[in-house]
Amino acid sequence: MTNPEHRLWAQFLVVCSWARGLRAVTESELLHDLNANAKAGTRNGSSKAVQGYITVSVHRRGASVRKHLRPDAVAFDVEGRGVTWFEVDRSKRGSDRAADLAALVGAIGNKTADGRVLRRVVVMCKTERIERDALRIVEQLAAACNQLVLTEGRRHIRRQSDGVYEVMAAIPVKRQDGRTALIDEQVGHVIVQMLPIWLPKVRIDASNRWSTDGWFSDNCLPYRRPGNLSLWPMPGSPLVTVDDE
Repeated sequence: MTNPEHRLWAQFLVVCSWARGLRAVTESELLHDLNANAKAGTRNGSSKAVQGYITVSVHRRGASVRKHLRPDAVAFDVEGRGVTWFEVDRSKRGSDRAADLAALVGAIGNKTADGRVLRRVVVMCKTERIERDALRIVEQLAAACNQLVLTEGRRHIRRQSDGVYEVMAAIPVKRQDGRTALIDEQVGHVIVQMLPIWLPKVRIDASNRWSTDGWFSDNCLPYRRPGNLSLWPMPGSPLVTVDDE
């Protein structure tokens, strides 16, 4: 395994999602699920494998190219067909990966390979410098998008709180007279926050001297909930018996 720490954090976010009552999978598990029902019919005896979870237009060096992107982990909303996409950033993004993130944020509200809708992009950062870089990418994208008229297919990005941005889109709505109107609607969020790298040092006994900030009671795992959404429910576990009283 070339990058065990990256996989560890992705799996940690999946476990945190489970504890909140969400179904969640890592990148490899997602691709396995997407390709599990591949049907025969192509020349080599099997259908073309799904290589990515969403397809975006990435702008690089003055050109636009289509690219399949894959998450480090995903969580599926309980109340609908929405998807939360996790990116684990352990290092500074180069120009190519920065372009990928900008394109991913621009795709919020679009459908994924399994027909769900991308509702949230969560960037989990290992250091404050990486966090600042990720925030700068989002802020630059917001400045570029917000100068444009909000028409169908375009996005506006508004800062909601520290590290939390709401994404607005113009949604076509049919009127009774047959005409179509565009209505501004929130289609999702971008969330940039720190990985809780201090938590592995916590000891659940009298010797502990490390902060438990960022744990489940702080409402920010597996990601910081935006203010216009309900708070996370208390974590659950099949190993804990709930007292009816």
